[in-house]
Amino acid sequence: MILASASRNSDNGLWRFLSQASHAPWLVQILFIFWIFSTIDALSAQKRGYESFILWKLSVTAGPFEWMDSIKPLARWTLRGFLIITVLATSVPGISDGFVVQGVLNITGLVIFLLSGTTVNPYTQANHRYSADMLRIILPTSHHEGTVYILPSESHGFDAVWAPKVENEHLEADQQTMALFGRMRSGKWSLKEPLECIRHVVASYQERVMICDTQLELLARWLYYDQRNLAVDMRAIRCLRAPHIHLVGRDLMYALCHAEYLVFMGQNRLPLDLQQKVGSLRLMQRSGMSISSASLAGSECVGFKPGLEGYQEAVEYVYKLFDEPLDQAAIQFQCDPPKYSSALCKSLISIEEYVTELWDVSCKHSESTFTALYMFTLVWFMEVGACNGFHIFPLRCKNRQGDLVSQQIVWRQAWYCGVVCQLLSLSPFLFAGFIFGYLR
Repeated sequence: MILASASRNSDNGLWRFLSQASHAPWLVQILFIFWIFSTIDALSAQKRGYESFILWKLSVTAGPFEWMDSIKPLARWTLRGFLIITVLATSVPGISDGFVVQGVLNITGLVIFLLSGTTVNPYTQANHRYSADMLRIILPTSHHEGTVYILPSESHGFDAVWAPKVENEHLEADQQTMALFGRMRSGKWSLKEPLECIRHVVASYQERVMICDTQLELLARWLYYDQRNLAVDMRAIRCLRAPHIHLVGRDLMYALCHAEYLVFMGQNRLPLDLQQKVGSLRLMQRSGMSISSASLAGSECVGFKPGLEGYQEAVEYVYKLFDEPLDQAAIQFQCDPPKYSSALCKSLISIEEYVTELWDVSCKHSESTFTALYMFTLVWFMEVGACNGFHIFPLRCKNRQGDLVSQQIVWRQAWYCGVVCQLLSLSPFLFAGFIFGYLR
């Protein structure tokens, strides 16, 4: 009799405990625990070059909102199982003990969460900033995901990762670069537009970047090929090179324009020896003279020589930048010129003649080595295409698993769904708190 009574008291105590536990925010707490494990998983995968995630499968991500599909099936069903068991195990006793509203709202919030019944989060429209260890260069794309280049930083070489397309990050790429591509395809463009476009893009990018003097100096030493205090890892390419493709690709030149502009705009924060090198990659007569750069007015800018000689010099510098052996396909041409060049407004007899005149035009309408290369590759892709080793983006991500930033972007939707559904179950407390505060 005593043992039976003790057992009933124990059961009643457990039932009462579960009933009271129905007031706890179990959905957010379990999601937080899962987030901790997923972050540990991502940090561990980072050390392996993001080659293998245990919990995540970002290669199937369709944009920044499909977080549930980005979790591997076993992990997804484990998360769902814990949520269902925990919420039902606390809500059912709560309902039977008189906490009907609380229990029903808990179950309702759980159902909405499992069915992804909330709207998409608004944070893709929020202003995105970049720090020096993660200088992401958003490449123009019409797809819902794509390749993102990452500039070198301390002990971190040039990299490429797969990431979902975020609205705020792609503002300039969509409104400026993609619009320029469209005008070029229709033949309704002028030679001054590529420079105007890239100027707008890199200026907007600089506003997003938070970089200290030391980090800026490292980027400048990498860019100007100054080996002092520069880690060897910064010159190494961390991502993959596309087979049979040389480095002179449109999107890589697009990324280098960003790096050069950051250094140019921060030149007064650099040591004097690096300030003296600003004119080696930028034609100072077209860029404005500062006190520190006035003496560079007559300095020679890489590649700003007529014809093939200037083009080859610029290409050789790009290869030196990455410590890569020069691909002969980048400077020797074995394809036919376009039947008619809209950029040159004429037909060309040979490919050498086309390259010579296109490079001269590119230099004439550019202000730096990389803007000239960008215009050259931009026109080449539109008029000649992917031949002779040219391609839009020669550096590729190792896989489509993304990186830690990609995972965090997808996690925003998970947190948004979880918090909204949890607020639904906590609405009685919020309403009671509002009434209490109003009466006080």
